[in-house]
Amino acid sequence: MVVAQVIEGRGPVVPRIVKGSSIRQIAGLCAELGKARLSALVVLTTSSGFLAAGGPVAWLPFTAVSVGTMLAACSANTFNQLLETDNDKRMKRTHLRPLPSGRASRPFALAWAVGSAGASAAVLTAGTNPLTTALGMGNLALYALPYTLSKTRSEANTWIGALVGAVPPLMGWAAATDCASLTSLLSSPDAVLLASILFLWQFPHFFALSWVHRKDYARGGFKMVPCADPGGRRTADLIWRYSLCLAPLPVLATGLGVTGSMFALEGSALNLYLMYLARRFKSERSDERARAVFRCSLWYLPVLLGGFVFHSRQWDSERVKEAVGNTGDSNNLSLERWVSGARKQLAKVCVHEMMLQEGKVKQGGGRERREGGLLCPPVVAGHVVEETKGVVDKVKGEAEASTMRMPLSLRMGDDGVRRE
Repeated sequence: MVVAQVIEGRGPVVPRIVKGSSIRQIAGLCAELGKARLSALVVLTTSSGFLAAGGPVAWLPFTAVSVGTMLAACSANTFNQLLETDNDKRMKRTHLRPLPSGRASRPFALAWAVGSAGASAAVLTAGTNPLTTALGMGNLALYALPYTLSKTRSEANTWIGALVGAVPPLMGWAAATDCASLTSLLSSPDAVLLASILFLWQFPHFFALSWVHRKDYARGGFKMVPCADPGGRRTADLIWRYSLCLAPLPVLATGLGVTGSMFALEGSALNLYLMYLARRFKSERSDERARAVFRCSLWYLPVLLGGFVFHSRQWDSERVKEAVGNTGDSNNLSLERWVSGARKQLAKVCVHEMMLQEGKVKQGGGRERREGGLLCPPVVAGHVVEETKGVVDKVKGEAEASTMRMPLSLRMGDDGVRRE
């Protein structure tokens, strides 16, 4: 049974879970305590880390790390609300949450927080490796204690929170590669780049959000940068600075051979738009322009991560090609086949690939050479190298043939003296 309870002050009537409530209602309450939508975004970043490692995809550890991350995130968010109940009561955007509104008791929330943490540890232990489990449990503790407790004490809470956000893609990579040590994990440029994207992205995202709700955060007693920045100059500078820091990452990923060259172009286009919005907010520090940055950050992250995964060089590895070529295992390799097929289809509509194909003409011996066509720099560089090697080999071959045609008496000896 569900009864209605009117929250003190102005606000809508909200349902309270009491004895006899249905499983659906209790599940809904747990989803609110765990901030299910936010937790789903965390799972997306974990999945990106896993899939960026290429295929063949091992579905058991993929499922385990995804479910384990979801449970850990729900637990961390519930612990966060347990510690911030009094603060949430004073904020307009949080006073209707289950604990401050009285729709959930503290024992119920504590049981859900502990239970989901235990379930997360069990799932990660059973389906992944010790490093992934340690990262998951360590990140839960980092969010629930240092991050949550610092929010009312220091502006450093945002940087601590950014560290929390950088861990899930590392969990995904560790689970996919069965990485055994933190040193080995951090030596992978793929994993480090993904973590860097998540770390840096959170500053434009959260500073824009906290600027819009700066008065509400101050009312709740939280030490956010915009709360002590009435003019918004420092907030705008930080958003601009971290947007600039994000800009070179797609190019760096391509330069290190982690992704294909198209990721540099696509990622740079995304970053240019984010920088444009950050610059607009810097020139006019209004709520409207801050919201524009925040809204951009919501779709920017999944699009950038999707591009990273799709263009990852790990999908070009021999193990993936061999797996895709194995027609007897088509059911288990549907994702790998889809990625391979999608890449081929994308090449047909990709501007630089179209130019590449149009610029090719047949030569003797079945070889192709390029005539005309404006190609992207990596493609041009590759063809220049190929053409140069071809010219060098041709000149070398002609020189050797010419030498062999010379009379024996005119050939040079090993000592450099002409034999008469």
